[in-house]
Amino acid sequence: MTDPHYEGAGVTLFHGDCLDVLRELPDESVHAVVTDPPYNLTAGKRGGTGSASVNLDSPYGRSRISTGNGVGGFMGKGWDDYDSHPGGFQGWCEEWSVECLRILKPGGHLIAFGGSRTWHRLAAGIEDAGFDIRDSIAWLYGSGFPKSLDVGKALPEWQGWGTALKPAFEPIVVARKPLTGTVAANVLAHGTGALNINTTRVPGDNPTVARRQGSTAHLQKRTAAESQAAGKVESRTTPERYREERPGEELGRWPANVLLDETQAAELDRQAPDTGGSGPASGPSLTGATGASAAYGARNGVDSTPFYGGERGGASRMFPTFRYEAKAPTSERPVVDGVAHPTVKPLELMQWLVRLVTPKGGTVLEPFAGSGTTVEACLREGFDVIAIEREADYLPLIEKRIRKDHAQGLDFDWGD
Repeated sequence: MTDPHYEGAGVTLFHGDCLDVLRELPDESVHAVVTDPPYNLTAGKRGGTGSASVNLDSPYGRSRISTGNGVGGFMGKGWDDYDSHPGGFQGWCEEWSVECLRILKPGGHLIAFGGSRTWHRLAAGIEDAGFDIRDSIAWLYGSGFPKSLDVGKALPEWQGWGTALKPAFEPIVVARKPLTGTVAANVLAHGTGALNINTTRVPGDNPTVARRQGSTAHLQKRTAAESQAAGKVESRTTPERYREERPGEELGRWPANVLLDETQAAELDRQAPDTGGSGPASGPSLTGATGASAAYGARNGVDSTPFYGGERGGASRMFPTFRYEAKAPTSERPVVDGVAHPTVKPLELMQWLVRLVTPKGGTVLEPFAGSGTTVEACLREGFDVIAIEREADYLPLIEKRIRKDHAQGLDFDWGD
């Protein structure tokens, strides 16, 4: 058994290849997998210019396209290159997903980020491993930078032609290990199988928030400059802040499978500045039944919650919103001895995701720890976490996150 690199404070951190470590973890020992795996953005794909080996006899390798990032993966990083795997990128995704399936409790969810050009291979690998694909979340942001070849420089008559679109979203695969019996029976037996809706709701309209944030748009977030000046970034998805300002009220709207950043939220509000609800909505219960007069439930033992039908304001208020920056701020991008990780997800986004799929007191597995954003998110949310990182250079970054003073959120009613 591989000895942990670090163990304590609810964190077990392993240094090694995820496949080697995963094979040693016990069956049905974690409640959720939340991970940001490599995207395999290499140029060694079919039609590309790289020299990575591609097994064209594999059923996984026949529809690949060049991503133009050069040999060795994203920014030349070897950890992002899986073309040489016998099953290609999809086969590699299936291999680690099989182990995650075994380690998860029945009904446990797997959340995995993917790249817009390769995520279909990720999703297929997860599904082929035995998971049920439950949904896809689209994380939309407006500050991506296009990496396009200017064709006009080589061919003046083709001025204005390029080779790539501006990146503006990342897909997130939402999968679930098959249940044991019904959803209710699985939840009772294992604490898994359902999503924690109430702790991930989008707070409803609150004039206090709008005034404090200095915006005339409904719930429009403060500008990045204002947030930076305040020394923190606030989110409409922070339940403790919402509950402080609206004590005793429900936490808000049902979470959507579209997540926005501030830029996309502002653009949506510009296009739809004054929208409102028109009465109660129907929604599914744990058994799948639907009631036309219910607001998100009130059927088959599911408590009803108010529908904010009288609200008006910008359309972005319907969606969870998180800050996105191509380069995370210093507070969320640990640096040790000049080493930083090139791809760091927003901390609040990862907190929202682990809260969505993990029961109170649960354990999260992160096979690709990177700089440790998921680790820190779990610490902030009060979950235990098992993390694996192959690259030795990134271990001090994770340790630095672990040593931070993590303020815990409120103890919500998790349905005990």
